[in-house]
Amino acid sequence: MKTKIMLMILVMFLGIQGVKAQDMERKEPNLQASYEIEIDAPIETVWNALAVDYGGIGKWASGVNHVVEFSGEGGDAKRFCSISAAGFNDTRERVIKWEPENYYFEYELYEGLPGFVRYSINKDKLTPKGDKTIWTSYNDMRVGGFMGLTMKWMMRKQLTKVLQNKAEELKHFVETGEPHPRKVEIMGKKVSKDTKMRKKIAVVEVEQKIDTPVERVWEIIGEGFADVADSNPNCPYSEWSSGHNEPKVGAMRIMYMTNNREKKYFVDKIAKYDPENHHITIEIVDKKGFGNLNIDYSWVNMDATKISNNKTLLKIRFNYLTRPRFFKSLAKAPMRKAFQRYAHGIDYHAKTGEKVTEQKWKKIRHLYK
Repeated sequence: MKTKIMLMILVMFLGIQGVKAQDMERKEPNLQASYEIEIDAPIETVWNALAVDYGGIGKWASGVNHVVEFSGEGGDAKRFCSISAAGFNDTRERVIKWEPENYYFEYELYEGLPGFVRYSINKDKLTPKGDKTIWTSYNDMRVGGFMGLTMKWMMRKQLTKVLQNKAEELKHFVETGEPHPRKVEIMGKKVSKDTKMRKKIAVVEVEQKIDTPVERVWEIIGEGFADVADSNPNCPYSEWSSGHNEPKVGAMRIMYMTNNREKKYFVDKIAKYDPENHHITIEIVDKKGFGNLNIDYSWVNMDATKISNNKTLLKIRFNYLTRPRFFKSLAKAPMRKAFQRYAHGIDYHAKTGEKVTEQKWKKIRHLYK
């Protein structure tokens, strides 16, 4: 009995401590910064670029490579940003307050923050000044732990600089229609880096003869870009990325590699789309859940070539680079196996119309030995 009572007291104590910890996160911010700038444009123009086009921040902000996912609008908008700054995680952000009548909104970063940051909320307010606009941007943050408290003074200075850069970049974008030189420079460095790295790319190639017309194969690899899960036994589910719904250059899909969709996935983009020649180039623009093996600068070329009226040659060429670099050769065998299974899956799906799940693959794999 004494043991049970002690356990009950311990549970109650831990529960109280948990509530206190939650309350700590809801306390007033202990780190704040703000920046104000005048933009030579009407308030509606600025509001549209900053708030209405919430998913378009990658067009002008140097701190963002691109927006991987975007959903909702206004007060329901969410975005998943690929961050350009070295050492920073990609972030997920959502609007939490939306007052278009006052040209005011707030959004919070709810994923990708350092562990010592309890929360981070951005607040943006536009005020008309004749034909111009005053943009005041605030950030409220709460930090905790030894790391947060010791770095607070440094973070405040850095946070102010981030707001200043962001304000200057939006001002330049709205007034000129072009990205700020800072954004252009970062984009240029990324292109230069990509060019150098691609010279060291590894290649995996597989081929598969399929006893169906070339148009049927193209339906799967091209027109069915977002339905890759129907023919790939490694992918239990796939869908269009938010805001995309048809195969064309720039369109994106999400390939979930486990049944837990948040655990492991790729985000793919169509880099080249040529229905006339039955060719598609797919670039991997983001990924999650691959541990220490980082696959970078990766894209897939897929070609369907007519052999006869009812026979097609499918070629898949996967180009990739890994970090650390020595993983490149170690990854080649499992990559080839994965893409060979995919080619076999396309063959089976093209001929039968059946979805090639992992369970289905276990039953049919003997057909491809």
